[in-house]
Amino acid sequence: MKIPISKVVLLMTIIPLLVTVFSLSVLADSSSIPVWVKNNAKWWSEGSISEVEYLKSLEYLITKGIINIPQKIEVTAAQTPLTDDERAQFFVVHFSDGLIEKPFTVYTFSKFESTSSQSKGTELFKFPMYYFKDKAEFLLEGLPSVDKKDLYRGIDRWMTRGTTLSPFAVDIDVVAGDGTVIQTWTYTNCQPTAYGTYLQDVINFYQYSGQNKSEIRDRVAFSCTSVLLEVP
Repeated sequence: MKIPISKVVLLMTIIPLLVTVFSLSVLADSSSIPVWVKNNAKWWSEGSISEVEYLKSLEYLITKGIINIPQKIEVTAAQTPLTDDERAQFFVVHFSDGLIEKPFTVYTFSKFESTSSQSKGTELFKFPMYYFKDKAEFLLEGLPSVDKKDLYRGIDRWMTRGTTLSPFAVDIDVVAGDGTVIQTWTYTNCQPTAYGTYLQDVINFYQYSGQNKSEIRDRVAFSCTSVLLEVP
């Protein structure tokens, strides 16, 4: 049986990383590893946090001397020639009529994931993405803020009388540093399916605020009947 080239390349990338991670685990005293590091390992295996975020937790263990490295290990990110003006920097989310009585736009979401039912699960390296022809779903996450009050009003309306409301559309622009819209995810016939506010109190974890302290975040999930990826 022939193995596709893409899968061979992926395995060649993954295997060295797993060898490094498991080698470090052997050298560490498991009783001295903080609980949040163990949680990060679990979340990474479930695809809830990125590989970069997990490597940051390993870096913390090395810095604090919890893990002893027998030889120097360097972890470098892939280099890109793109400037901040040329690459994606933020999201702009446009909500149409239906969530509330009038359209509104939010500029302060820190995270957007386009997902579907097939991209959920606990398999290793199960990254969030939209699988074609599957039911379109997505989530938005950020810091609770005054500019999102219309969103919160809409969530309240759907929590109390969602069955009597009409589905709405959501357009999500992926914007470069110079303000150029790189792509737009256009969702139709949407409704919110989940919402929560929580405290992210793991200090050595990527912070949306850029400050090395705990922060309150909120997350909202949507389910829609269709999605299109548009390029201006």
